[in-house]
Amino acid sequence: MKYDGNNKQKIHKIFSKLTPSEAKQLGKAIQLRSDWDSVKVSIMEEILKEKFSIPDLKQLLISTNGKDLVEGNTWHDNFWGNCTCDKCKNIEGQNILGKLLKRIRK
Repeated sequence: MKYDGNNKQKIHKIFSKLTPSEAKQLGKAIQLRSDWDSVKVSIMEEILKEKFSIPDLKQLLISTNGKDLVEGNTWHDNFWGNCTCDKCKNIEGQNILGKLLKRIRK
């Protein structure tokens, strides 16, 4: 969704065969859409809605029953989550992913 270049179908095929870790690495090297920063949150929300429409995953999300949801990590992602590494431990992450999941759960 963040690619802005030619051969979108070819790029989609390549990414669809990668592990999440591999896709993340390759994603750092692609040409981003010019509007990526303004659309990434709404795109993530749509993807999460689709993911959690799967009955088992929907039930799993609902079973968190009002609990706070935080995308904890140690790779310095303080936009989508809250990094807890020594470098970031005093920085409160935006936890956008956690906020989106709570919105979808509701």
